[in-house]
Formats: sequence, structure tokens, C-alpha cells
Amino acid sequence: MTTNLRARLTENKHELVDSLYLFLLQGVNKFLPLLVLPYVLRVLGAEGYAYVGFSLAVVQCAVLVIDFGFDLSATKSVALAASDRTRLTSVFWSVVWAKTALLLLSLFAILIVSLSVPVFRDYWVAVCCTLPMAVGSAYTFMWLFQGIGRVRQMAVINTLSKLLLLPLIFLFVRSSSDYLLAALIQSGVFLLTALLSCWWLWRLRVVGPPVFRRRAIREELAASWPLFLSRASTSVYTQFFVLILGFFCLKDAIGRYTAAEALMRAACFVLYVPLTQAFFPRISALSATDRPLAMRTFRNVRWMVFVAMASISLVLFVGAPYVSRFLGADYAGIVTLLRVMAPAPLFIGLGAVYGQMGLVALGDERSRRQFRNVYFFVAVAALALVAILAPLWHEMGAAFALLLSEMLVFLLMAAAFRRRSGERKEGLCC
Repeated sequence: MTTNLRARLTENKHELVDSLYLFLLQGVNKFLPLLVLPYVLRVLGAEGYAYVGFSLAVVQCAVLVIDFGFDLSATKSVALAASDRTRLTSVFWSVVWAKTALLLLSLFAILIVSLSVPVFRDYWVAVCCTLPMAVGSAYTFMWLFQGIGRVRQMAVINTLSKLLLLPLIFLFVRSSSDYLLAALIQSGVFLLTALLSCWWLWRLRVVGPPVFRRRAIREELAASWPLFLSRASTSVYTQFFVLILGFFCLKDAIGRYTAAEALMRAACFVLYVPLTQAFFPRISALSATDRPLAMRTFRNVRWMVFVAMASISLVLFVGAPYVSRFLGADYAGIVTLLRVMAPAPLFIGLGAVYGQMGLVALGDERSRRQFRNVYFFVAVAALALVAILAPLWHEMGAAFALLLSEMLVFLLMAAAFRRRSGERKEGLCC
């Protein structure tokens, strides 16, 4: 048993060191937002934070379009092309041109919707203050650094950006009327990260000068299309739930829901993101060269994610009253919201492992279609759930709809992965 454990640690040594490094940096990376978030929630109050939460939901929809699934598809393309500079340059610039076009399209769409839909007009200025997040998303090259095995440097850049800008919130955000400054500073982190990312890329010289090849751009978009559709489906029960609540709830109810969800997801991703950033490129590369090792790595990551996410769920459930006590009477009812959402991190983590690492990194084109189809099905189910529950129970109904949606994603991803794994085993036996 000891020998087997030692062997597993040895074969994943580089990724485990990367994960440990990322955990340490992610500790700072996520500790600052987790430190800032309760402060912002308390100072702005439920209604003031509703402006921030709603504008974040709008801009994150734009970020979804800009990312277009490249964080997975382009990472895999870069990992496979890392040893060929010419091919790597083609992949890099194709993704950059695609992201630039998607950024312009997203900004235009936000302008039209914000000026034409009455509910959105109330939040127009807050949305403008949050737009640097969209620009930063277009030109932060995490997918490239992951693919070439330099996630540590990118983690340092993310941490540095937060250390430089987030403390400004404590200096300038002092009352509920400062919600625009809160939105601007938080979104400015993404823009600074993009600037530092561009500078570091220039220093590394890993890609050549700009090239523009329409066919290569179309190929990258085509590879990312199924992943984008799955992410777009996911946004139905993340960003879209908040937008839907805008039609049924007062601003303080939106503030409570967005606060609870932000706390839950921040706690969830502090542990899951480093594991994904370290192991996804390795599993992608091994899937083509050493499938048994890729499967062993997948199983190791699955157990790590299970332990980490179960711990987060327990902390959220037990710690909910302390959160409510700190935030004050303005957030009355957040204890129940947090406890309803508490199991979600476990489903989010395992669903992502089976989906991203199982069906995408280990899978073929058919597996990626199944990955997409799961999110399509859940998106429809989530819309039905929130359409029924939100008018009846407002933010509490949305919380139950979110939990049930994440649980359904996990169950369907696990079933699809096991079915595909079984098919491969039968094919190998024959």
C-alpha cells in the first residue's frame, strides 16, 4: 500500500508541486477577495451590493462569450503544440483574434440591452464600471501558460494584481453610495492582470510575431464551440438566475442571493481551481500518449476534489450563522440560503472532474458532445426550476434551483463518463 502511494506521488510529482504552489498563491489569491467580500457586503448593504452583483452577472455573461471555452480547448491545443513554436504561434494568435472579435461583439450587445430593457437601465452605470473585467478576460493568457506548463508564473501575476488593487476597497469604499467604486476596483483587477500577462508573455518570447489565418481562427472556434455551448448552458443557473431575480425581487433580495452565491463559489474555487490548472494539461497530454497513466491521474484528482469539496460544504453549513452575525440585519435570511447552497461545492467539484477532466481531457469528439449535451439538458431543467420556484419563494427558490441544477450536472456527467469508459474497455477487449 505504501509502495503504491509512493508510486502515485512520484508519477504526479510535477503536478502536485504545481498544485501546492498554486494552493499557497491561491490562498493569497482567494484570501484577499474573501477578506474584501464580507467587508463590501457589510458596507454596501443588501441593496448596495445588489448593484454590484447584478452588474457582475451581466458582465460575466460577456466574459462567458469572450472565453468561448478556450480555457479548455485552447489549453489542450497549446499542450499538444508546445514543442513546435510555429504551430504554437498559430494557435496563440488564432485564439487572440477570436477573443478580440468576441469582445467587441459582447460590448455592443451590452450597450443595446442596457439601453433598451427597463430593468437593466437602473444598473447601467454599475455595468460600465464592471466592463474592465470583460477587457481583461480577453487578454489574460491563462490558457497559454497552462498549456506550456507555466501556471506558477500566472498565479503570481494574479496574486500581484489583487495585492495591488483590492486593498484600495478598504480606503475608498466607506458607505452604501460607494458601490460604483467597489465595482470599478474589483473589475480593475482583471484589467491589471491582463496588462501584466501581456508583459510576461513578451518577456518569455514563447510565441512569434502576429499572424492572421482565417482558417486557423475558424478551427479554434469550431473546437471551442461545444465547450462554449456547455458553458452558456451553465450560465443559466449562475449569471442568469441573478438576472431573472431582477424581474421578481426587490434589490435587497437580489443582494442576499448574490452575496450567498458569491461566498459559496469563492470558497469552492479556492481549492478546485489550482487542481484543475495543474492537472488538466497533464491529463490532456497523457490521453494521447499513455492512457493508463492518464486514467490513474484522473482517479487521483477525483479523490482529492472529493475530500476538498466535502470539507468546503461542511464549513459552509456549520459556519452560516457566523456569516450572518458578521454581515448584520441587512442580510436576514442568508443563513438559510447558505445552508441550502452548502452541498453545491461537492456537486460542482465532482461534476467538473467528470466533465472537464473525464469527458474533455480524456475524451474524444463524442465525449465532448456528451459534455455539451449534459449542460443543454440541465439548462432547460434549471430554467423550468427557477421559473417555478423564484416567483413562489424568490431568492430561496433560486437557491433550491441552483442546488438541484448542480446535483443534476454531477449525476449526468458521472453517468456519461462511466458509459464512455465502459465502451472503450469493450473496444479494447475486442
